[in-house]
Amino acid sequence: MSSEKRGGLADVRRTTGFSTPGIATFAIGRLSDAPLQYLLFTQGWAVKGLTAVGLRASNLLVTAGPGIAGLGPIPSLLTGMYALQGLHHAYWVFFTSNYRISPGSGLQVSAFNGTMNTFNTLVAVHALTSSPQPILGSFAECIGWKQYAGLALFALGISIEFIAEQSRKAFKKDLKNKGKIDDTGLWSVVRHPNYLGYALWRIGTTLVTGSLGGTVFMAGIQLASFYGSSIPELSDYMASRYGAQWNDYKRRVPYALVPGIL
Repeated sequence: MSSEKRGGLADVRRTTGFSTPGIATFAIGRLSDAPLQYLLFTQGWAVKGLTAVGLRASNLLVTAGPGIAGLGPIPSLLTGMYALQGLHHAYWVFFTSNYRISPGSGLQVSAFNGTMNTFNTLVAVHALTSSPQPILGSFAECIGWKQYAGLALFALGISIEFIAEQSRKAFKKDLKNKGKIDDTGLWSVVRHPNYLGYALWRIGTTLVTGSLGGTVFMAGIQLASFYGSSIPELSDYMASRYGAQWNDYKRRVPYALVPGIL
C-alpha cells in the first residue's frame, strides 16, 4: 500500500477490513482539497499570506489570462491537477485498498496532501510575479516548457501508481498467490513502484508552478520522506511478515525506487 498517500498510514497495512468513517474521512478530505486551493487562489488568501511574510504576490496575475472559473492559465492547471489527485485517491480508497483506515489516519493523509498542495499554490502565486510567460493570447501561448514537462511527469506518475496498485490487487486476489510477495509487472522492476509514481506526480505538480527551486525542494521532501521513514518502516514490516522470502525479493529486485539508481 502507498503509505505516501501519506502520513498516518504506516500502521494501516497491518489491519484489513472496512471502516465507513475512515473511508469517508479519507475521501472527503482528499476531494475537498481542490476547492480549498481554488479559494486560496480566488479569494486572495494565498497573496495575503505571502505578502504577510514579505514575499511578492499579485492577485491580478493569479486571474489574468485565459483560464477556467476566474483563474489564469497556471492556477487553472494546478487546480485541475489537485482535483485529479483527489479523484485518484478517492478511487484508491473505495475500489483498490483493502486496508482498514481509521478517521484519524484519513485526517492525517488529507492534512499531508493538503499541505503539499498549499505549498504548490503559494509557490505558484509567488512565481507568477516574475514569470516571463505572457498573460494574453491562447491558453497554450501562456504556458511554457515547465508546465508541459510538469504535466508529463504528473501523467506518468499517476499512471505508474495506478497500474502498480491495481496489479498488486489482482495478484493478491488470486488464491494461488496467498502468502506470496508480488514480484510481477512493475513490482519486478523496483520494490516500490507506487512510491515512484507518487513522487513523480508530486514533483510534476510543483514543476507546473514554474518554480525550479520549489521543484527541487519538493523532490528533496519526497526522497527524505521515503528513505527516512516510509521505505525503512515497510522493509521492517515485510521482513517480519515474509522473512527469507523478503530477503530473496530484495536480492532479485535490488532497487527501491529507480532502476539502476535508487
